[in-house]
Amino acid sequence: MVVHRMDFEAALREIADAVAAGEGARARDGKLRLARQVLARNCLVALEINMPAERSLPDVIRLATQAAVRSAQRTCAVLLVHALAVPGLVPAASAETVCALMESTLHNVLRRMDYPFSGSLEAKMRVLERLHVKIGELMQPLEPTFPNWQGLYAG
Repeated sequence: MVVHRMDFEAALREIADAVAAGEGARARDGKLRLARQVLARNCLVALEINMPAERSLPDVIRLATQAAVRSAQRTCAVLLVHALAVPGLVPAASAETVCALMESTLHNVLRRMDYPFSGSLEAKMRVLERLHVKIGELMQPLEPTFPNWQGLYAG
């Protein structure tokens, strides 16, 4: 997994802690507000964007789709994959932008997951919401599946 100038595991722990901290809030949106802020801040760190004011998660997702550094986009996309495992953490209104980011940065991973590129937004989100389970494995390069017979495999 490519991590762009940040501690990826620490970012995931920070997001999980923020989700847990919000469990006591009464309103669902209040439960996730802190976690969304933490997720947005970690994506901005990955994208190496210094913002003077706090940005909303949908704004940060849009910024990620426009980022010039592919490894930074990928790191933000993988953070979002993990965030999609928490119902409601990524706003439903951002689903189309999330799909665009994933399709452009994690194309090979999505192909390996039988992602419905031409399917409905709902079908795409169903795949993305369960992708966190296998994302680490799917991001690893493919290994040759045939024996290294003399001259057959030059790897």
